[in-house]
Amino acid sequence: MLPFNQRFTQPAGRAGRASQRGQLLVVFALALTALIGMVGLIIDGGDTFLQRRDEQNVADAAAMAAGYASVNGQDPTTAAQSVAASNGYVNGVNSTTVTVASGVGSVTVTVSRPHRNYFSGVVGFASWGVSATATAQAGTPNGAYGAMPLIFNQKVFQNPANSIPGSPATFDEPPSGNGSVPQDGSHFNWTVFGTANGNNDNLNSKLADDYINANGNPTTVYPLIDNISPLNAGSHTTLYSDLAARVGNTYPVAIVDDTGTFVGWANFHITGSQGSNLKQISGWLDKTYNSDKMVITAGKGNAASFVTFVKLIN
Repeated sequence: MLPFNQRFTQPAGRAGRASQRGQLLVVFALALTALIGMVGLIIDGGDTFLQRRDEQNVADAAAMAAGYASVNGQDPTTAAQSVAASNGYVNGVNSTTVTVASGVGSVTVTVSRPHRNYFSGVVGFASWGVSATATAQAGTPNGAYGAMPLIFNQKVFQNPANSIPGSPATFDEPPSGNGSVPQDGSHFNWTVFGTANGNNDNLNSKLADDYINANGNPTTVYPLIDNISPLNAGSHTTLYSDLAARVGNTYPVAIVDDTGTFVGWANFHITGSQGSNLKQISGWLDKTYNSDKMVITAGKGNAASFVTFVKLIN
């Protein structure tokens, strides 16, 4: 028999080792949980990024569809949700929401769907929200930047031959009279977009030339509350020669009525410019969407009803 003082030594050692094993098990469980959580953040986080990018692409396409619907008198929400659904984001399915908010000259689409996590749920994140937003300007522009100092009468669109891409039409300066405002679809004139700094337009052919050499008016033009006065008929030889350097490019141009009142913007693709005795430019006009130089800005007058456009702005 062991001495009294040694009888409980071995059982006490076994209990200590069992306690240590229990502590190690707890530490291991905590470490494993933390490891799974870290792996979850990496894997689920990466997958969330991919979902976010996919939602952004869908939101962009849906915003453009909503914009086109808006300018064509259709329901932007229906258009946006239809495009989103065709790309796998059906509103109301799998907690997906596709919402449309219409503003002044814009539509904003938000696409949302929770990301279902695989590993992060271990640390209490079974899912997290993912959303993307896109805004498209849609409507009638009240301004344009980079505009060429040219005006055309709205009757220019009565002749389809003036608006055929790749098939340039020719335009002459108007004859004397009518304040030099073009009166039909076969004429154009030069302009500096209304009275410039208090100076009479007819004395500012140099300013028009500056606009041409600057690759269009370097500021945004908002002519909705003013008439756009033409320059008087004259030689304007320098204007023609400098415009010839812009052949092949497309610029916003102002469209007016018979009195010179602004009625909207259009795009003019320049194919030729000849001064001297001819005084003629050539190209084609269009009212197409997605002109990156057209803008809609609140507080700059009411939009004209002549041309519409749609473009993403974020």
